[in-house]
Order: sequence, then C-alpha cells, then structure tokens
Amino acid sequence: MQANTVLAVLGLAIASSACAMAETENLADPATASLTGEACPDVGERAYFFWMQPRSAEPGDEISLSPYWTDMPGSYNDLPPGCVGDLEAFPEDAVTFDRQDDGLAIASISADAEPGTRVRLEATYRGAYALSGIVDIYREEENPLVGLWRQAGDSCPPESAVRELVFTGGNEMSVTWTPFEVYKDYWADYQYDPQTGAFSFEVEGGNQIPEDIVAAGTAQVDGDRLVFKDVFFGTPRQAEGGCRATFVR
Repeated sequence: MQANTVLAVLGLAIASSACAMAETENLADPATASLTGEACPDVGERAYFFWMQPRSAEPGDEISLSPYWTDMPGSYNDLPPGCVGDLEAFPEDAVTFDRQDDGLAIASISADAEPGTRVRLEATYRGAYALSGIVDIYREEENPLVGLWRQAGDSCPPESAVRELVFTGGNEMSVTWTPFEVYKDYWADYQYDPQTGAFSFEVEGGNQIPEDIVAAGTAQVDGDRLVFKDVFFGTPRQAEGGCRATFVR
C-alpha cells in the first residue's frame, strides 16, 4: 500500500473515532441541549417554565421536561424540548437526567428520595433564558389524598359543588368552585394522618374565602372516592347553600 493511501486511511480512522467520541460524550451528558441555533426560536424576555404550580411525584417516577413560555396568565406556548440544557436538580442526589432521541429531557426521581423532599429543577432555554419547576416527593400509601378531586354534587344547590380540590405531596391544597385557567378560590396548608384519618387545613390566602369553613375532621379514601366527616370547605357566594357530597377523582 502506498504511503499516501496509508495516511488517508489513517485520517479516516481518526476522524471516525473523533465523531464516535463526540457522539458518546453527547449521550453521556443528558444535561446538554441537543438542539441549537435556528432550531431554537428566540421569543425574547418572557416567563419560561416547565410547569406553573408545584407538582407531586413518587420515588422512581419519570418526569418529562417540556418547556413553555408565557406573557399572560393562562397562556402556555410550547418550545422545542431539545433546546433545553444546563439541567440541574437541588438537592442533586434526588434526580438523574436522561434524553430521548427527540431531545426531550427526562428527570428520574431517585428511588431513595425521601417523602417530604421538595426538589427544584433548573435549566436554560437556548443557553440564555432560565426556567424551572418544583417537585414535591411523596408516597401514595402514606398520602392517598394527593391529586385532583371533584365533588359529585348533582343533588347539591346550583354552583355549590367544589369542581377542583387539589392536594399536593408538599401538604398544600386549593379549593375552586368555578375553574378558569389558573384561578383558585382559596389555598391552604393541610395535615393528614392515613392511620387515623385525622384531617385539618389552614387557609393561607385566596380570592374567595367563605366564612362557614370547618377546617378539621376526618378524611377517608376508598378507591376513587374521598369522604370527609365534619370537614366543610364552605359555601361560595354564588350558591344559595353548601354542598357536602362525596368527592371523586
């Protein structure tokens, strides 16, 4: 084989090896954005986020990190997920990151994450704009209240049934009679003992806080049904009477 042929073959081998190393490095660092340049539209100084309100997750759960931006309440404008990079989690050992072939980043909650831990996920869009999302860690068997419930109030006075009762893994809750975008009637901190059923809450603020709230009693979860005893979330101003019907998922 002639010398120049040997050099050409050697050059191709080195180039191929370098490409393979680059691909391996990119795969080994899921915190690095997979898209850049024109593939990532610049919408300027906006509010960037993964989700607005803290979300709940159990140890071992996987969460897709889809980026959004907004310039007004209730507006969600999606962005290319491959443009999200510089991924970080606080505390660091609570989350590991990976990426799908389409560039979507995945946050995997550690199987050892302690319930009650609040995790903050941070990243950048196009390497320039910061975005984040809060995750509260819980275990369903320890807190089956977590999630969205609504009152099965067909027999209740018009407009008196709670349409959104939301419990988070961070012991926060909200009550809404007439859902609209991100509107909540009031929000509170709650305490729940799954062994005894003891339940109580303390209102922290709101847009409508009824005067006839009863904030302590018991709660019992039976499959997709949630029954409160003594607890009453109040009568909204638009209703002629209160609703004490069972809640369902």
